[in-house]
Amino acid sequence: MTTIKVERAVRDRLACVARARGTTMGALLEAESQRLVAEDRWAEIDAAYERIQRVDPVGWQEYLVELAAVTAGEPDADAAEEWPEYNQ
Repeated sequence: MTTIKVERAVRDRLACVARARGTTMGALLEAESQRLVAEDRWAEIDAAYERIQRVDPVGWQEYLVELAAVTAGEPDADAAEEWPEYNQ
């Protein structure tokens, strides 16, 4: 555990949101920090895709063809059973 210093208005706003969601400020900050990390990761992935399309358009098209071949057909039932959380 540690303490962070924030403006009183920020603390009050976080407390209000946490209370409305039935959670603690610590849990709220944990969830939001994870969301921000994921948001940054996806922004990096998007930027990489854009860069590949710009730098290597032929390679990008080859990737799309390969991706279509891999994802074509019926869903993999074994994978669906192994990772049900991704099949909702």
